[in-house]
Amino acid sequence: MRITWYGTAALVLEHEGFRVAVDPFVAMAPIGISDKKRYQSSRARELRNVDAVLVTHGHFDHIHDIPTLFYDSEAVIYATETPCATLRTLGMPDDRLHRIAPGERFTLGAFEIAVCQGRHCKFDLGVVRKTLLKKDTAKHPGTLIKMLRLNKAFPENGETLFYEIQCDGKRLQLMGSMGMDENTIYPDGADALILPFQGTGDPSATVKPIIETLKPKRILLDHYDDAFPPMSSQIPTDDFVVKTNGSGILCEAMQVGKRYRI
Repeated sequence: MRITWYGTAALVLEHEGFRVAVDPFVAMAPIGISDKKRYQSSRARELRNVDAVLVTHGHFDHIHDIPTLFYDSEAVIYATETPCATLRTLGMPDDRLHRIAPGERFTLGAFEIAVCQGRHCKFDLGVVRKTLLKKDTAKHPGTLIKMLRLNKAFPENGETLFYEIQCDGKRLQLMGSMGMDENTIYPDGADALILPFQGTGDPSATVKPIIETLKPKRILLDHYDDAFPPMSSQIPTDDFVVKTNGSGILCEAMQVGKRYRI
């Protein structure tokens, strides 16, 4: 199983030529880049070239680009009810949307996928303060307002998912956000955990209990980049990576376009 990160939470999983995109979104950075230019980028071309799409939740930085990227393709979109409803309002044909829910299992190519309930992290005061004090916010207040409106138009509705994916004898866990459902028992000891590293004022503290519960053999960080400024930020990962490696768990921040093998 190979994994490639394309910024934000956008991933492509690949095995024996079968490709699955997860939360395909093309970065809006730098501020002012046109949608036309975004969708002509190499990232967009790579994200389009897949057989199926998995969605973790309905926020704009996870599903906004799906209609543009996949309207003319044959890829089926697997998502919960709320993102499916949002995508229908954006013009995605209903027969291309496959509604899923926690507790379900299904197969895409060689990927065996178990759907678990996750939880979205809570945007705390640290994140709000950091966003408001950014230079980009002062320079482009209208862009922040646009982002806030997008966030409202793309609700999460308590439907964030946690995927466990098995392929070729390996187990991959993939989180949609830095949160776990208190009523769900998650399997531990996966070969790798894809861990989003943005959304609270102290991501290192937020993910500590997650790692203690899941006990992954390896951690790959995503969603730490400044993909939709000024709402997003570039999150430092070096200290966390060093400390996690020192604890005996292999950890690295994924690099855009680099292929990782599980």
